[in-house]
Amino acid sequence: MNSSSLEISVPSGSLLNGISPPTKLDMRYSSSSSSGTSTFDHETATTASTPATLNSDYAIPVVPGPSSLVTISGISTTQTTQTYVFGPSPIVTVDEDELQKECTGIMLRNGKKYKVSLSLFSLTWERERKAKRIGKKGQKKYELKLEDVLGACSHLNFNFRHLFRKGRDLFKLRVYTYKKMEDGKWKNSYFQFFCHSLVEVQEWAKSINMRINLLQRPRRVHVFVNPFSGEGLACKVYNTKIAHIFQIAGITTTVTVTERAGHAGDIVREMDLNSTDAIVCIGGDGVFHEVFNGLLWRQQYEMFGEEARKVNPQPCPIKIGLIPAGSTNTVVYCTTGLADTTTSAMQIAMGRELKIDLTSCWFDGEIERFGTNFLGYGFFGDVLKSSEEYRWMGPTRYDFSGFKTIVNLKSYKGRIEFKEGLTSGSPQDVDICKHGCLVCKETTEQSEGQWTVLEDHFVSIDGCVMSCCSPQANKGLSPAAHIGDGCLDLIVHRRASPLRYLKYLANTAFFSKPFTGDLVDVHRVTEFMFSSTCSHDKDTECGHCSTWNIDGELYHQHSIHVKVHRQGITLLACQPG
Repeated sequence: MNSSSLEISVPSGSLLNGISPPTKLDMRYSSSSSSGTSTFDHETATTASTPATLNSDYAIPVVPGPSSLVTISGISTTQTTQTYVFGPSPIVTVDEDELQKECTGIMLRNGKKYKVSLSLFSLTWERERKAKRIGKKGQKKYELKLEDVLGACSHLNFNFRHLFRKGRDLFKLRVYTYKKMEDGKWKNSYFQFFCHSLVEVQEWAKSINMRINLLQRPRRVHVFVNPFSGEGLACKVYNTKIAHIFQIAGITTTVTVTERAGHAGDIVREMDLNSTDAIVCIGGDGVFHEVFNGLLWRQQYEMFGEEARKVNPQPCPIKIGLIPAGSTNTVVYCTTGLADTTTSAMQIAMGRELKIDLTSCWFDGEIERFGTNFLGYGFFGDVLKSSEEYRWMGPTRYDFSGFKTIVNLKSYKGRIEFKEGLTSGSPQDVDICKHGCLVCKETTEQSEGQWTVLEDHFVSIDGCVMSCCSPQANKGLSPAAHIGDGCLDLIVHRRASPLRYLKYLANTAFFSKPFTGDLVDVHRVTEFMFSSTCSHDKDTECGHCSTWNIDGELYHQHSIHVKVHRQGITLLACQPG
């Protein structure tokens, strides 16, 4: 049996039962073999310096000191997957009788006494006033809704000056929330309250967390980290920016570091979904598409067996979160409005949800792939195909391949058939999809409409389920596309010169005017079909045909049928606005 070790750095010192601030985990994995499976559980770990175990609802160090090292050795190694389980989460058992009571108390904040009250939905505080001043103007009351609270912890308010001053409160209650910045980012924030009693601050933290547990938030999360995405910083992002947020929120995480393309998809096809509330992907769009394709295929085969590829998909069975650490991060840009790891992590921890549309791509009467973002034939297919030769260039390969494709711009003859969608929105709208979007809330059912046919030479045929915004196109290819209306925006650009098409791309990327010119048509459709007029075999490459770029994956089939399925995926995110 190969030997391996997993080391976790935790604060030393005597431990008291209760809820404590999160500790930073320093994860280092070593093994004498290149392959290994490691599972770590906080419940079984003990510190080297004290006999107390970490099997309580987190612990608070009475005296801070240098960190001691926890080492788990002799773990069997059988596979190549490195999986770490962190917990337990500070989930407090809900007491219905206690929830009906309103908690009140006097605590210090900024050196002044405040009357603090906790109801079922909010935490409020106001200055304690003398009887003769009660009711006078100027008494301000503060309220914090529990749906905006990440979690509550008790802390030791240690300072050497406190040893020589009487009346100082050694314990504090910290209520974690977020602060929304001007650029839309969510920043970690908290409110602090002080008192003399450790038991009191622990009871306050317990009461707050008990009420938070009533909210529909994920408590058991499986995290997939793609260490190869973007600049290869996904593991560092998790350790430095995400782990402590999940720990404050009381989330038990199982972390899997992927080792190859398709690894995450293979795991979700076999894992026990009953023990998981959500799946979180840390990386680019690729690992996200792997996960939801794996989940949907698993569901299809469980429900329909051999007919799985011939039946329309059902909604994804589990919630998915995405934390950006890739090259493009288009899905995050289109849903949250920016690519910020802290913002996405906090929205996931707080259980914010979006229903986004799902597409199924059919070749020869069978589903080949599911998508949720973009489909492109012509220019964008050629760019992706060309970029495969320059992977060593990193993300800049797309810019280089785009320049090459523009210089040698081609058009492709084909036939497009599509059905217009029944929706109040239009691709030409000025208003974009945002929080509380009325178009996405419409309940109009799509009826069997008439097929519209276009036959011509096309430079590009693009289907945008989302706006497809990115750092290269701030507003996206279709700025007014909606994420949950059951339609996609079909953008058709007929034959044009390289200069004219370059002008179209510039208007889209820099001036947010994507549909200018008489060679560009856009339609909001529920499904469409495309077929090339070439007579060669369906799967062979041809100089007269392009390839399909479906969410960053290449497909060489020249005939396709795309259907949109309304709000088929639940994404843990929150739109701006």
